[in-house]
Amino acid sequence: MKFFEYKAVRVWFTSTEIRVLLHDGRESGLPISSFPLIQNATDFQRAQVEIINGYALHWPALGEDLSIAGFFEKKLVTSDKV
Repeated sequence: MKFFEYKAVRVWFTSTEIRVLLHDGRESGLPISSFPLIQNATDFQRAQVEIINGYALHWPALGEDLSIAGFFEKKLVTSDKV
C-alpha cells in the first residue's frame, strides 16, 4: 500500500458507502456494510469522523480507524474454480 500517496480532504456518506475525496480530485468509496461499527452507528456518530493528516479516518466514539489508501488500493478477488 502506498499509504502516504493519498491525502483526503473530505469524507461523507451515501446511503450505502463511505466516500472520500483526495486533494488531487480523485474520489472513491467503500460499502458501509463492510464496517459493522460504522454501519450500526447513528448519523451523529458517523459525522464525528476525523481526517488524520489526510491519510486516515478516525471515529473516536466508535474506536474505528480506516486508512485512506484502502479506499484506492482495493484488490479484486478472483477464483480459479470453474
